[in-house]
Amino acid sequence: MINTLIAETTKLRRSLVLLVAATPPLMVFALGVLAVASGNAPEDWAIIIMAGSAVWGYFLLPMSVIGVTALIAQVEHGPSTWSHTLALPVPRWQIFLAKALVSTSLLAVMSLAVALASYASTTVGLMLNPELTMTGAFDTRLALRLYGLMFVAGLLVMAIQWTLAMRFRSFAVPVSVGIGGTFVAVAATSAQAGLYFPWLMPVNVLAADAGRAELAVMMGGIGGVLAFAAAIVWLSRRDWG
Repeated sequence: MINTLIAETTKLRRSLVLLVAATPPLMVFALGVLAVASGNAPEDWAIIIMAGSAVWGYFLLPMSVIGVTALIAQVEHGPSTWSHTLALPVPRWQIFLAKALVSTSLLAVMSLAVALASYASTTVGLMLNPELTMTGAFDTRLALRLYGLMFVAGLLVMAIQWTLAMRFRSFAVPVSVGIGGTFVAVAATSAQAGLYFPWLMPVNVLAADAGRAELAVMMGGIGGVLAFAAAIVWLSRRDWG
């Protein structure tokens, strides 16, 4: 299994996955610096953390999931190497499990990078605008907690997008579903049914109702693990000829 993980990680060097993974943290950093330096950012560290995590959970996380899962799948789809890869002397389920672990691990690293970018951008912005002062201090524990819970709550969306990306060779299906789900989430934000919509589970972590936040984490986390497990079994049994 370790060798399979190493092989899957090595394949990323020949793709655009790492570039896509670096884009959200760089965007958050650049926009954060501009906002703080121009005096248009909140002057409270707690609000900075909350606002940054809201943008990540509401928009950037779903978009990042689309890009990462689609590009990781294209490593095999593009050159049509599924037959070769699945013919290796390794159980098929291990290959798909490795791909799932690489995908989720990369998204976990991206979550941490975005949290760090939010802090770094504000710090640099304060250097560029010495007249601006921030209330309080950067709460590392709060930031890690919010971004960590959003990652867990987003596992179901990751599983859905990963399954579609692996199953369909074309970008069209996973990208269309991902963009559609994100836009539907905009309309369903305040709806009661939005609690059960996978694309809203990460941002529901920020809900004022603690029960709603806990339910989002539970459904997203457990649902994501079960969806990944079912998809790995299904994909490893289907005919890829």
